[in-house]
Formats: sequence, C-alpha cells, structure tokens
Amino acid sequence: MENNNVSLAQDAAAVQAADLTKPIPQKRKINRAKLQENIWGWIFVSALFIGTTVFTYIAFALSLWISFTDYDAYIMTTFWEGLGSIHPDGFWHWYQFMFTPEGILGIAGESEDFWNTLGTTCFYLIGIPIGMVLSLGISVLMTRDIKFTGTFRVIYYIPTVASTVSIAVMWTNLFGDGGFMETVFGIDLLSAGGSYWAQRWCVIILTTWKGLGGTVVLFVAGLNGVNASYHEAAEIDGANAWSIFWRITMPQLYPTIFYVLVTSVIGGMQIFVEPNLIFGNYPATGNMATSGTRYNIPFVGYIFGVFNNGEWAHASALGIILAIIIFFLTLVQFALDARRDKV
Repeated sequence: MENNNVSLAQDAAAVQAADLTKPIPQKRKINRAKLQENIWGWIFVSALFIGTTVFTYIAFALSLWISFTDYDAYIMTTFWEGLGSIHPDGFWHWYQFMFTPEGILGIAGESEDFWNTLGTTCFYLIGIPIGMVLSLGISVLMTRDIKFTGTFRVIYYIPTVASTVSIAVMWTNLFGDGGFMETVFGIDLLSAGGSYWAQRWCVIILTTWKGLGGTVVLFVAGLNGVNASYHEAAEIDGANAWSIFWRITMPQLYPTIFYVLVTSVIGGMQIFVEPNLIFGNYPATGNMATSGTRYNIPFVGYIFGVFNNGEWAHASALGIILAIIIFFLTLVQFALDARRDKV
C-alpha cells in the first residue's frame, strides 16, 4: 500500500515538473496590417451588405407581413397603423381574393386579371429561347477567324447599354401609329384597336433584340473556354462540323447556357419597363385598361397598378406570389440540372 502511495506521489511530482518545464504561452500579437486590411474590406462591402439587408431581406419580411393586413395608403394615417391592421375578413384574405372569380357568392375577386396578366408575362418568355438560339449562332460566327469581329461585337452590344426609354420610343415610332412600318408597308402593330397578339410580339422582338448583346458576350466567352484539343481529336477521327458542335462544344458550353437560362427566366418574369413605356401607364386593374392594351399588361405591371391605387396590402400579396413562382421555376431548373449531372 505504501509503495502505491509513493508511486502516485512520484507520478504527480513528475507531472508537476513537466508542467513547469513547458514554455509559458505568449500573447498573440495583433497583426496591425492584417487588421487594417480587414477593416477596409468591411468598409467597402458595408454599403452592399446594408443595402441588401434593408432593401431585400427586411423589405421582403415587411412585404410578407403587410400582405396579411388591410393596409391602404389612402386610409391609414401612419405606417405603424398599417402594419397593425390585420384584415377583418381573414388572415389570408388577399391570397383568397386573387384566386376568387368575380361575382362568385357575392365576392368581388380578381382571378381573371390575375391569370390574364400572369399569362401575358409567361407569353413574353417566348423571347428567351429565341434570343438564346440567335445569340448562340452569332457567337459561333464571332469565334471564327473573320474580319471585323471586334466591330461586330461592339455593334451587337450597343442595344444592351442603350437607354430602355430611347429604345421604347424608337419602337413606338417604328411600329406604332404613323410610324415607319405603317408609312412604308401599311402595317400598324401597336395601335389601340389592333391585335394584342401582334402587340405582344412587338414587345418580344424588342426584348430579344435588346438582350442579344449581353448573351452574345457570355456565349463568346464560353466558346473561347472550350478545350480545342477535343475538336482536334474529333476532326482526326473524321467527325463533321455538326457532330463536333453538338457532341463536344455544347456539353462544354452547358454551364453558360444554364446560367443564361436561369437569369433570363428570373428577369423575364419581372418584365415591366418595356411594355409600360410602349402601352402607357397601367391602371389599377386589367378591366380598367382599354381593350387594345388590356391583354398586354404583365404581372409586375398589374402589381404596380394595384400599388399606385393605394392598395399596399393587396400589392404585397401579389408580389409574394410572384416571388414564389420565380423561386419554384428556379428550383425546377436546378433540379433538372442536378438530374442531368447524375445521368
């Protein structure tokens, strides 16, 4: 027993001696240069961080809450009064209202305007595949060894940086009443009494032409990143130009195509400026529009019309639904992309 106690005492003394021999940890010195660099970094990103937080996340949260209220800008005296005014007809009143047909059970709904404007927005998305095909074809030509390639790139990119207002005015003078097409060919596509299908196609042509330059630049960059050794190997094996493009170029260009498609759909679902400038300011509801432009109102235009009518809670609910639709479409595209990678 005594031997065990002696052994334990010796072990404790050995541990204590080992602790005494350990160097005392020194306080880590602050790297002032690194600290200053981090401070300046946070200063430079602070504007973006604060702006994103306030105008995106906080704004979205407030819009979500307001969509459950009875907020009317022309009735509420203060902002806080509007936030606290839960709708007397129910928490989900505005979401039920937008899917309720007009006159059902004595309730004045807006499902007709809702689906008309959403359908118009979806129709405008036709310009996305058209623009992508045209951009890809132009990009392939621009990567060839031809003269004045740089000049053509500048020419195609000019509409992208040009003012949307000036382009809309030009489009009105080109296809509108008394415009070039009517004067020369007798075709007036933008008149109030004309076909709304023709008016829609004018908007599609405008958005496709305006966005062509930016997409061309992205595709040219993607084509320049394609591994040329694969092309050389395919040519040695006797593959023709179409097989090389479809089986070698396109798979390597897929990340660029996917990026363009996702961003184009997100932007296309929010189309507003071009139709608004061509057809004029939108009224509060589609039924208040003239017969010639009623079916050309996109969904965002309808939201702005409701908002301008002072119905902030109603407009917020419409905005939340649009955000859900865009999120769902983006999610579907990413799901299809993930499924493609597994194949």
